[in-house]
Amino acid sequence: MTSPWLAQLRADLRSLVTVGAPLIINNLASIGVGVADTMMAARLGSVQLAGVAIGNGVWIALFLLGLGTLMALGPTVAQHFGAGRDAEIGHDTRQGLWLAALISLLVMTAMRHMAPLFVVVGIEHEVAVLAQGYLDFLSWGVPGAYGYHTLKQMNEGVGRTVPVMTVVTAVSPLNVLLNYLFLFGGLGMPALGAPGCGLGSALSFWVMLALLGGHTLASPHYQRFNLWQGLEAPDYVAIKRLVALGLPIGVSLFLQSGLFTAVAMLMGTLGSAAVAAHQIALNYCGIVFMAPLGFAMALTVRVGQAVGRRDLVAVRRLGYTGFVLCGVCTTTAALSTWLFAPRIIALYTTDASVVAIALTLFKVGAALQMADGLQVAAAFALRGMKDTRVPLVLNALNYWGVGFTLAYALGRYSDAGAAGIWVGLTTALWVASFLLIGRFVLLTRRLLQARQPHR
Repeated sequence: MTSPWLAQLRADLRSLVTVGAPLIINNLASIGVGVADTMMAARLGSVQLAGVAIGNGVWIALFLLGLGTLMALGPTVAQHFGAGRDAEIGHDTRQGLWLAALISLLVMTAMRHMAPLFVVVGIEHEVAVLAQGYLDFLSWGVPGAYGYHTLKQMNEGVGRTVPVMTVVTAVSPLNVLLNYLFLFGGLGMPALGAPGCGLGSALSFWVMLALLGGHTLASPHYQRFNLWQGLEAPDYVAIKRLVALGLPIGVSLFLQSGLFTAVAMLMGTLGSAAVAAHQIALNYCGIVFMAPLGFAMALTVRVGQAVGRRDLVAVRRLGYTGFVLCGVCTTTAALSTWLFAPRIIALYTTDASVVAIALTLFKVGAALQMADGLQVAAAFALRGMKDTRVPLVLNALNYWGVGFTLAYALGRYSDAGAAGIWVGLTTALWVASFLLIGRFVLLTRRLLQARQPHR
């Protein structure tokens, strides 16, 4: 006979996998474009690859600042869904689209004015020109990207992740093809080098928005939410509520991704070979990160829905189950990284100077992967509970007080070089995992104690 505890564990795992598996496929398809860009740019030499690395690092930092703000929609919709407030789902989604339009304008402006920063940091002139060209082209796709992710957050909140997976897996091959054509030239397309990757991705973002928007318009599954009932003026109260919840998420993601961007620029001071090795190692770590990230996204959905049902026991149980699940994923990935590093690097490059640095980074990267999976699980579980401000403070102190300080000191004032910079990154992620898991444990314990009747 199966114990009730084991039956509940299986049910929780099944619910996380049902939502998370399509998101993992979605994440892998998305990062597959970045992998292809890295491999293709590497064929043009370390300078072109460094241009893609620096440009993409800046884009990710800015993008996540805006995306994090929009990510307030996911747990908001999940709690509406759990409580049966269907009309509120449609209303908040439409307001999320207004917010996405505003964020797009701000991010596009920032992307087009990064050249002075590259000069201040000391990036090689040729690399800086390529990176700015990449950002200029990519900026045209920003409204499409944020519009798509607004609808993606709504879909995740109601537990419908298969449409998201379908759109991304369909568009990713097109994205790679466009990037290839604009990178190398072909079929009448100009050979733009590294900036061409930005143009191909910009066009793909608009295709993704059109496909997911068309699906939500045509599918009967969304009729109950009245998503497209008509043009709706901005509701500043609703938008303010989303910003209040989402901005700490955005700033937290910006601080984390900004650390990685700062590290990429710090690598730039060590030469194009160090930047190329960093991009390869980071690219591969990003691939294996997609599994825990997908399950962490599922945690936000399931925890948020449990909060909407006022089931705090399920909130705590789902959180712990998610931590273990993500921990198993990252431990497995770390072992494979440690054991097969030379073979993996050979898929990217045969440049001896790049390979030598990348081998060292892969060894450190194994420890980084384990920490990254645990901290993202805790962060997303807390978002499902709409707890975003305390994690922001913890991340700000950790990523820049610990992570950047250590990375800068080891990278610039020791013989560790590129490996020292990655030690700083890894340390920050381990500290983040302990802090955020501790926050979840304390918060759920406090809420459960508050619900118990006083004697």
